[in-house]
Amino acid sequence: MAKVRFQMFMEEMQKEALERIQQDSGMSVAELVRIAINNFLSERRKKKEKPVDEITEKLLSVAGICKGGPPDLADSIDEYLYGFPRKK
Repeated sequence: MAKVRFQMFMEEMQKEALERIQQDSGMSVAELVRIAINNFLSERRKKKEKPVDEITEKLLSVAGICKGGPPDLADSIDEYLYGFPRKK
């Protein structure tokens, strides 16, 4: 992927922390910043994909966990659960 030059300002504390990480990891500060930006963008994407509330998230977490079953389950749910014949 092509890289473009980008200049920015950061807090001195941020620069010092990046330089310490750079010394420990052997990676360049620029690479660390690119990784941090990629992580930020990935998390932002995940948040946009998440359901709007906790209940929806819980309901969606069980979707698709059952395998097999009758092919008309959705149409005949009352018959399977309660023994009531399907209304036609």
